[in-house]
Amino acid sequence: MAVFASRCLSFGRPRTPSIESREASALWRWWMEWWVWLWGPVERACLRLGIAPDAITFASTVLSIAAAVLLGMGQLSLGGWLYLFAASLDLVDGRVARAQGRSTRAGAFLDSTLDRVAELFVFGGLAVYLRNSALLPAALAAAGSSVLVSYARARGEALGASAAARVGGMQRAERVVLTGVPCALSPLLDALFGSGTGGLVSGSALALLAVVTSLTVLRRCRSIWQALCDAEPAAHAAGNVRWVDASRWHQKKGRQTLT
Repeated sequence: MAVFASRCLSFGRPRTPSIESREASALWRWWMEWWVWLWGPVERACLRLGIAPDAITFASTVLSIAAAVLLGMGQLSLGGWLYLFAASLDLVDGRVARAQGRSTRAGAFLDSTLDRVAELFVFGGLAVYLRNSALLPAALAAAGSSVLVSYARARGEALGASAAARVGGMQRAERVVLTGVPCALSPLLDALFGSGTGGLVSGSALALLAVVTSLTVLRRCRSIWQALCDAEPAAHAAGNVRWVDASRWHQKKGRQTLT
């Protein structure tokens, strides 16, 4: 991170379009650019070896499922680090696909679907870990709200409200960080504040995730709803114009037939 910071001071911060388009603070954008830069060597290695983007997507999903198993077994640190690694591979697959000129709708569908599979497995693993804790509902709520964020975007884009469907900050990268980092750092928390602190913080992070993700769902749904409502009058007006034109055409055709 220090090396990246020095590069930014010398040459300016990179400006990745997908990152710049996000609703996020400057600090969060900087952190995301650092993560992209950090995984640059892996991306270039995949390009040199000609690894297919779909293969990276499947590898990311398999590793996420393995992380979920570890989390369910109580191996929070190992599971958290593995989940962060797997989610980073999911970042790489899209960049490799674009660099290879292999970005397709089929690949995008596969990537989005397997992302949901990976997330649900991880939340399921954490739910198993928290099965005897009062924080179990937090894991279930986090899973549900995370799926709704993605569903709202997909449905909004399908209905033509693409810009409105991207409103809100709790996208997958934010959810991965808020889920994986507390788990990965749980041994440090246990050492500093006593045994069991890491698990408590991880569960509390899920509760926070559930709250802020639910707020993102509400904000995104309101934005999509408003965009679609604003588009309705224009659509009705266009439909009325077409109906009037068609009616006039039929009247003219009828007069010609009578003549």
